Amino acid sequence: MSISFAPMRKYMEDNKISYYFLANQGIEAPTLQRIRHDQPITTETLGKLCSIMKCQPSDLIEYIDDNSETENN
Repeated sequence: MSISFAPMRKYMEDNKISYYFLANQGIEAPTLQRIRHDQPITTETLGKLCSIMKCQPSDLIEYIDDNSETENN
């Protein structure tokens, strides 16, 4: 199982929000790198992102069940 930030990347593209903008709003460069590579971030950071981008967590992340394909075979 894993969390993907693909919805966040799409939201950013649709709303013309750059990583540079997020960095200027106080999101640390290592955190932005983690997001780019679908690595975990804290719920506190997720909350900050929602506040900055004026959205809900479901606009930024999605759950991917890595085992669903294996279990069905």
